[in-house]
Amino acid sequence: MADHTRHRYFSRSLRATALAVALVLPVSLISPPSAQAAPAAVTEEQLPACSDPSVPEDINHASIRLEGPTAGSEVAVDANGKIAINGYLHKQATMVDVSIEKTTSSSFTFGPPPPGVTNWSASWTTSMRPPHLGPVQVCSRAEREPHRYAKILRDITVVDLIPPSNVPGLTVGTITATSAKVTWNAATDNYGLAGYEVTVDGGTAQRTTVGTRSYSITGLQPSSNHTVSVVAIDLAGNRSATPATASFTTDASPPPPDVDAGLTLDPDEGGALASWHPQPANETSYRAYLDGQIYDQFSVEQLCVDGNGNVANPCTADSVIKLPIEPLEEYTSYAFRVEALRADGTVARELAGDFTTMVHVDEVSAATTQTTASEASQCAGAGGDFYIAASSRATVPVPAGSTEVFLGCYRASDSSCLDAFLPPSGEKLLDCADSITNMLFAVAPTGRGPVIASVDATPQARLLVPGATAPIAWCASGACATLLAPIAETVEVVALAPAAAAGTSWIVVGAAGIGIGVVLGVLLAILFPSTIGVNGLIEYPIEHDVDFDTFDNWGLDEGEWYNSLKVYAEVIKTTKLVADQRDLAFAWDSSEDSRLKRIIDAACTAQRGTQGKAGCDDNVIVYVPGGKNYRGEDLIYTGKHIVAAMGDGGFPQPPTRAVWFYPARSVNGQAARAKGYDHGWFNDAQFKPNACDVRVPGQTCDEFPFWATDQAVNLTGQVADLKLVPTTESLPQARDINSFYGKCKVTNETKFVVLPVKPWVDAGGPSFAFKVSGGGASLCMTPKAP
Repeated sequence: MADHTRHRYFSRSLRATALAVALVLPVSLISPPSAQAAPAAVTEEQLPACSDPSVPEDINHASIRLEGPTAGSEVAVDANGKIAINGYLHKQATMVDVSIEKTTSSSFTFGPPPPGVTNWSASWTTSMRPPHLGPVQVCSRAEREPHRYAKILRDITVVDLIPPSNVPGLTVGTITATSAKVTWNAATDNYGLAGYEVTVDGGTAQRTTVGTRSYSITGLQPSSNHTVSVVAIDLAGNRSATPATASFTTDASPPPPDVDAGLTLDPDEGGALASWHPQPANETSYRAYLDGQIYDQFSVEQLCVDGNGNVANPCTADSVIKLPIEPLEEYTSYAFRVEALRADGTVARELAGDFTTMVHVDEVSAATTQTTASEASQCAGAGGDFYIAASSRATVPVPAGSTEVFLGCYRASDSSCLDAFLPPSGEKLLDCADSITNMLFAVAPTGRGPVIASVDATPQARLLVPGATAPIAWCASGACATLLAPIAETVEVVALAPAAAAGTSWIVVGAAGIGIGVVLGVLLAILFPSTIGVNGLIEYPIEHDVDFDTFDNWGLDEGEWYNSLKVYAEVIKTTKLVADQRDLAFAWDSSEDSRLKRIIDAACTAQRGTQGKAGCDDNVIVYVPGGKNYRGEDLIYTGKHIVAAMGDGGFPQPPTRAVWFYPARSVNGQAARAKGYDHGWFNDAQFKPNACDVRVPGQTCDEFPFWATDQAVNLTGQVADLKLVPTTESLPQARDINSFYGKCKVTNETKFVVLPVKPWVDAGGPSFAFKVSGGGASLCMTPKAP
């Protein structure tokens, strides 16, 4: 343990967080929920009134007496979330302040001495909101002579016995045959809410955060009766006295889909497959419409397959026409119609139907993230030092001597190290250890210290990824707890931070790295004695065979190239891991390593929108296409097309294609449509000739950049790259890109990096995606296990 001198270092990536906290924290620490009034006069400083070691114990002085609360007592907060503190002092002394840990008040009411006390004294009282529930220390301080203080330090336990109000305004709406959505208005509480619990038909209660006042109920039976109840939970774990309840009946089963006989529509999350039997004797081609707009026109032979899915030659009445419809948005209704045309162009018959696309499945369920965020808030508010999410409890060792507050929430026997800097404010280097830091070392990767995720409660979240478990400092209603959860879950929980803060005093999510024995700057000097990143990522003295888990902060203080390094590390680590899991014929060598660095430099330069070379900026979402999609479906020709369009492993040709590294999502391709281009834009005369002019049976035209982004067609001043690929890859690609949008939270007009890695596609590796911020990287679309 001698080698484990802990250093906490607030990196430059934290300065924005620290500045924001520094600006709002002094007020926030003493600001109760909006429904309450703050004390008339509370200092705007966190005065360490009793941090002076000259106050060893609870001893009354001649200058000041602390009468209540009594030592070791349980004190309940009142209807305003405060506790009363009183005493008396010598008439020659001046009352300075009373503090409950970091919260300090200098507002007092003075009166005559209490009965039985001589006239040498005056009584004083004050009322304060404790920073958290549970064990706290109260300090009273008076000044008898200039700069000479009499202080009394006393241990008490703060409890909250008042339950939150009943939940008002519970309603049920958006009722379907199998689902319903319940909403409610905000409950109130004297000290602070942690969230709500929703119960359907007396089943298992589901948590939401205090800022989430709706819940979707799914998996119900048609024409069935149900009862839903909602209670509010406060930071002490008290529940509303009377649950709000509502009953509803689901709709009857919907009529069969309005689909013409002979037409089958099979929707997925990113597209749909339309199928029908041809009538070759009377039909020579088809014209398909989606939502009233022309979608495609093709000959009978183009998409005709036999019972085994192979190209049918000849196409007979027993064959099947299979038309992939993509890319589509998830959980969206579409109207489809197809006209079967005779040789003279007249319509022989029509087939039509409606369908709704499916929803992608998140890596972490919304119920899990809501529960984790809500219970973490409750843990912090109840005076807990750390909260272990349910998904990490089997792997995180609880420090010896810890006291359980509730399941997953604990008070540590020693939390002095973290207490010294939480909540974060300013850059600090702390050389200390306690029970919680020892726990973090135990769950950190072998050979390096832990990292607490650096994340603030703004859309520009920053994340330091330590290993399988990511700790964050979660602060709510005046106190902080260290939350430990799997990385993917932590990322989603952090995104909930603003909602979780609603109705509480304040919330900060932030932290600092913990090194082993040396500060980050010293570590950098050892690892990189030469200048870093002068001419791009290619100049970094780091290779693909490094053990990335031995250090995770290289280049953090070197500026712009740090995020590029995180992109590089994530690609290397993920491809190695997946290749090993799937026994792929893939391995990095020096030449491919250099190509990857050049591609990252080019992509980050495009992301920055600068000339020459530039490192990636914060908050980048990166999509790495593969020879299979993330679900393991074949995508080899489409993946190779993306690689070839972007320079076949080298720099894009022409060089102006470098902008394609950084496209933006455009829902339903509206950016292209607004410029007058439909899905089959390449059939327009102005774009001919092109690689898709001659349509081969069993193949379809693939565009890169993806047609549904705002860099499709010629919106960048150049025509997109075209190539014929197997029709069977249309829907797998649609599923891949739609899942990427959903899992990585790529909303309309959000820009993202496309990073084609030639050897990964050639080896048939699956697609994956990750997020990069000022502090690190985290997978958001993980390849499914084979």
